[in-house]
Amino acid sequence: MIYRLKELKGDTIAVPQLVFSKLGIAEEYNVRVALYVLATSVTDPDKICADLKLRSRISAESALSFWAGAGLLERFDENSAPGEEPSAPAPMTWAEIVAASRTDPMISSLIDCAQTGFARPLTHGEMERLVNLYVQEGFAPETVMLCVAYVASKGKRTMAAVTHELKVWRAEGVETGEQADEHLKLLALRSQRELYVSSLLEIPASELTLGGKKAIARWYEVYGYDDAMIQEAAVQAGPKRDLWYWNSILKTWNAKGLRNIHDVRGPVAVTGASRNIRVDRETPSGNDFLKNAARRRPLKKKPE
Repeated sequence: MIYRLKELKGDTIAVPQLVFSKLGIAEEYNVRVALYVLATSVTDPDKICADLKLRSRISAESALSFWAGAGLLERFDENSAPGEEPSAPAPMTWAEIVAASRTDPMISSLIDCAQTGFARPLTHGEMERLVNLYVQEGFAPETVMLCVAYVASKGKRTMAAVTHELKVWRAEGVETGEQADEHLKLLALRSQRELYVSSLLEIPASELTLGGKKAIARWYEVYGYDDAMIQEAAVQAGPKRDLWYWNSILKTWNAKGLRNIHDVRGPVAVTGASRNIRVDRETPSGNDFLKNAARRRPLKKKPE
């Protein structure tokens, strides 16, 4: 059976692209609430719950919080003066979380994942903070779970560490579970590169500063260099085992457009860190100064 869209008769509503971008992470009731609000502009949890036949008022509130965190809705205090900045919503309490978990299985999954990752039971306060990352701040459940596992693998078994890491991920454009999975692969690759560079520096990887790690990431991800180019910079630096000296070499090469070892050792690199390397031409220049040497007039010094 083949289907096609019927001709529209004008009874349509505009759906922001934001809603489509969240389809992969939004629960079914979240999508229903979004379409309902777009069609009616009603944001009263009780009316939404009644009209959509949701299981509880908490489900409607959870959906509204989800879309507020995603940027579709904005929060405001009905008692605030016009133009006044909206106040931050109160976090969900433990009782509200228990009630919401009956209709949203993701809440229980988040708590179970965190307790497994931390290898201990979570306190009520930690559960509240964890669930609010999902419900109020709009982080995808899969992203939160992957972040918890990553942070725990680093020996940081606290919600403060999870919250900080999630904010870093969001700043780097990580929103969905798929993006989080790809980001974890990148973090593992960065770790391998940091180990390699620290071995060239002859220091433990734990001694690399945050600035140093960012510089190493820039060498590979922005400049596009590989291990061979990093090693070449170390060779040209000689006995100077200094990450920032190497950084100046690599930065210079990138500015000159030197992309590989051949470029660094070739005729293009006539100045800078590679000026002392001998360069041989791959092909003759065509100017053979020994040609017809026997017939060339000898040079004589003019008498004074």
